[in-house]
Amino acid sequence: MARTAKLFAVSLYEQLRLVSHPGHWSTLVQQSKPFSSHSDRDHIQAALAWLCRAHDACGGQGVSAGYFLRRGWMPAYPETTGYIIPTFLACRSLEPSLEDRACRMGNWEIEVQLPSGAVRGGIGLNAYPIVFNTGQVILGWTSLFRHTKDERYLSAAMRAADWLVDAQDPDGKWVRSTYLEAPRAYHSRVAWPLLEVFDLSGDERYRKSALAFIEWLLPQQLDNGFFPHMALVPDEVPITHTISYTLRGLLECARLLGPSGTHAKQAVQQSINEIMERHPTIGQTGYLAGALDSGWQARASHMCLTGNAQLALVLLTLSADSEDSMARAARTLIDRLKTHHPLNRRHPGIRGGLPSSHPIRGAYVPHAILNWGTKFLVDALWQASTLETRQAPSQRAC
Repeated sequence: MARTAKLFAVSLYEQLRLVSHPGHWSTLVQQSKPFSSHSDRDHIQAALAWLCRAHDACGGQGVSAGYFLRRGWMPAYPETTGYIIPTFLACRSLEPSLEDRACRMGNWEIEVQLPSGAVRGGIGLNAYPIVFNTGQVILGWTSLFRHTKDERYLSAAMRAADWLVDAQDPDGKWVRSTYLEAPRAYHSRVAWPLLEVFDLSGDERYRKSALAFIEWLLPQQLDNGFFPHMALVPDEVPITHTISYTLRGLLECARLLGPSGTHAKQAVQQSINEIMERHPTIGQTGYLAGALDSGWQARASHMCLTGNAQLALVLLTLSADSEDSMARAARTLIDRLKTHHPLNRRHPGIRGGLPSSHPIRGAYVPHAILNWGTKFLVDALWQASTLETRQAPSQRAC
């Protein structure tokens, strides 16, 4: 009875908080109307300012997972704090304080790293390790090492990479210490950071581990380009967020592997060609449903804005120049995202942050502004603006 009463009280509090705050109410009501779109630079700066407020909300150490309309600012999220670091370093010319913030975030990640070398799972400081989260924080540490040459960051990254190698199954997949103890195609974003550590350390174990995963994943691709195991929950329909995670991870592996990564890049190109053929609205209006089944058919009535920002990044990475079809489709996705990105809201938890879904009550993390979606919007805008002058590896966002 006591547990039931507590759950009811929490639910009631969240419902009241959702609708009682004036800033929340205006956001909920205006979901049917697009926001005014501004220049790319304005949207980048507003999103970076929101990310800085999310950082400040957790004492300037880790970055808050986001602003949830039902709960307020959430605790720090080690996973996404890790891959926000490269974004801050890439954009430091727009705001000099971003470099210091990136270093503080990397230092905090070292402080909370588990004794095993792994990164903590979930939002907040939990005691259990997670494979995917560990890979994402490695991306932050390797970016910081390239930028500062501080050996602490490379040492932390290598400890984390050692744990990943030890946690890997003999056939190349990861199951132990994963969400729901299941293999994931989007662990391509774990193979990628292992290759980053190999690139810096020269330790062949990391390259072999990454290749073992790729060799496990690529043969499973269906004839239509779809990969099994892309869903957050096994046997469910994958959302565009995890689909894009999978494709981006493979693309970055291909980049780091050079000629031996050709098959990974071709696999991504096949997936993208199928998605674009089945969903011409991507290039026409910037619309894509938030979940796609194994036939690439829409299985959601909402948009996953985070996934759309990530897909734009994949398209930009594949594009040869700013005028090809991939870049034009990415531009359309970005322009649509800008109309869902509020720049003029008074509420500091809403202004400049990207809602998780459209409408905001959509199935993907409803009624939330997420740090990772906002980060990927910055990355997409930044990469679009620099397409003609490809960035050096130390300036790449992740």
